Amino acid sequence: MHGCVSGNGPSGICLSYLLSGYTPYFSPDGFHPNPILHNKLTENPLLSLFDQDLEYLCEGVEGRSSNPVAVLFDALLLPDGDFGVDCASPLIWRHEPERATPHLVLGKGPPGGAWHAMEGSMLTLSLANWMELPGLKLKDWMRDKRRYKEMKLKH
Repeated sequence: MHGCVSGNGPSGICLSYLLSGYTPYFSPDGFHPNPILHNKLTENPLLSLFDQDLEYLCEGVEGRSSNPVAVLFDALLLPDGDFGVDCASPLIWRHEPERATPHLVLGKGPPGGAWHAMEGSMLTLSLANWMELPGLKLKDWMRDKRRYKEMKLKH
């Protein structure tokens, strides 16, 4: 089976990350501030989230979307992020090549979409960590982007 991802912005990059075999697990040292979700996550600690009953995990989790799986992922990537709390994600990501699906990501511009329009002085309605992708912090990406621009100017 092969796939195609339309759009190379943050959502497309995230989908490509998942299709490349990166799989989320509840960390053995993980903690979630929602005690109900935390208990559910500890019931099957050896199973990836993809191998669990997502409907069950989504029950009672609230957020900004009408899509319960999106709300669950927000709650797992940024626990209590809606309240301005900077709590570490209880997830760990493992690369499992056997789960990978060959795919192609198509986009009009360079990868990153809206990220290319972000400058250091720009303000967003979202907190910076809400703009992050699994395994890629926005501040690290911005730092590398600045370094790349500086290198191009020197040459």
